[in-house]
Amino acid sequence: MPLFKHVEIKPNTFLVIWKITESEIYLNKGLNNFNQYSSKLNKLKGQSQRRQFLSILQLLQLKNLSFEDLKYNKSGKPELDNNFISITHSFDYSGIILSDRKVGIDIEKLRPSILKISKKFINQHEINLIGELSIENLTKVWTIKEAIFKAFGFSGIDFKKNIIIESINTGFQKANVKINKNNKVEYYDVEIISFSQYICSIAI
Repeated sequence: MPLFKHVEIKPNTFLVIWKITESEIYLNKGLNNFNQYSSKLNKLKGQSQRRQFLSILQLLQLKNLSFEDLKYNKSGKPELDNNFISITHSFDYSGIILSDRKVGIDIEKLRPSILKISKKFINQHEINLIGELSIENLTKVWTIKEAIFKAFGFSGIDFKKNIIIESINTGFQKANVKINKNNKVEYYDVEIISFSQYICSIAI
């Protein structure tokens, strides 16, 4: 089983990441209650999307959960009855985070295209904060904001205006972030993991 990472990053907060190397047939093996998720699977036409979806189901099952346990709010955020959950996938990796507090996760592959869209999500304060506008640093900013957006759980968020990275540590592996929308303000601590040309940000 290509389980890439399975750690308790804080008390009652579990990160699980899967490296997707198997075929769709293999990923289907061992999953319970096929009828519960088959209609969703059949709506996914691309092989990559189907494998990502099945790998997420494998991660859920690893944590004694299933597709049936997931519910989605009006903004499309996945929810559980007794815990918070966030889900992500990018190319060859997928991941979930489970916690007793609000959490968000995002994985992105390092790609030059981030340079072209950076003005849409990074503000001047953050440019001054991070210094070098490299592909890696900009991908970190994007994943941070995407993870915060997922944790916050509401649509209509302007990544540049509503989500502000207030501080980062030396090495840019941690960040403190504020999100403000319609007079609702929340603060998050973010852990940043780099691996195999990917960036993963976890917001708690």
